[in-house]
Order: sequence, then structure tokens, then C-alpha cells
Amino acid sequence: MEVRRIALLTQEEQNHFEETMAVLAAAKYYEYNPCPGCNSYVERQDLTNLCVLCTICTSDTGERFEFCWQCLKTWKGPAPRSDKCDNSNCINPKLEKLLNCKDTTLPEVQNLICPSLRACPTCGNLVEHDTTGCKNIICNRCHIEFCFSCLKITEDCLETSSYFEPCSDGVAPRQTSIPTWRK
Repeated sequence: MEVRRIALLTQEEQNHFEETMAVLAAAKYYEYNPCPGCNSYVERQDLTNLCVLCTICTSDTGERFEFCWQCLKTWKGPAPRSDKCDNSNCINPKLEKLLNCKDTTLPEVQNLICPSLRACPTCGNLVEHDTTGCKNIICNRCHIEFCFSCLKITEDCLETSSYFEPCSDGVAPRQTSIPTWRK
């Protein structure tokens, strides 16, 4: 109420501000996608199944409405599945970014070369290293610190190497799957 009073927001600006705050807060704790049928936000119950039921569309139409969590199109093919649906071009855009990113060099870690984009091993959030300082990074989503090179949690990585030297296990290859956050 104080922000509303001091900022002199119009009703439209206030609605936009509050909706943006709600979306940001929800994104910090939950993974959700818009339903392609009704645009309502849906949270996936089974994190291993890309086929998601929209209860609102199902209720409105009287027919079961399922969509693909990955391509956000009406579900095609058998379910449950964890790789893709039968829609053409059903790809995971985050995974595509991981597979196609350029390499980067960490100059303060003996010029270590690794992929420039990684999925956090705890929550799957995509992160980039700013190439300064040590090889470890703190995920801005789950706040877990991990090694950008070997993808181990920092405590585990430091058992066999240090912050500024290459990992004893070497550089982890490009990730071909994105970890699922088990909150």
C-alpha cells in the first residue's frame, strides 16, 4: 500500500507491477508453463513426464486436454514420456542452448576451457560464468555453489583440487540432459 501511495501508480501500472512481482516470486520456487489452450499457468506434478494435464481446459471443454511441457503444443503420441512428444520440432530450448553454446576460458584457473553455459546440477537453471575469479559459481536460483568445470558441488570438488586449479576429474562434457530440481 505504501508503494502504491508514494509511487502514484495508475491502476494499469499497479496491475503490471503486482503481476510481475508475483511471476518473479513464483519462478523462484516453482516451475510452471502457460497452457497453450487457456494460457493459465500450470505446474507439472510428475517431473519425469512431459505430458501435462490442464485441469482448466479439461473442465471447460469436458474433454481431457494435455500439452507438452517442452514444446508447449497440444500433446501428441503415447504418454508418459520424458524425452519429447510426437509433435514435429519438439525440442527443449534450454538443452539446445547447452549443446550449442561456445566454449569459454577461465583465465584465473590456468586458462581452463569449458562450455560457456551450464545447467546447475541441483536445480537445472542455466548459468554462465563471468570468467573472473575461481572456477566455482553460485546458482542464482537454488543458491548452491558448484564447480563450473566438473559440475560437482563445491565441497566435493575441493576434496581433490582447489579453487584456482583444474579439477582432478577434468572438465565435465557438455550436458545432454537438464537436472530436475527436487525441492
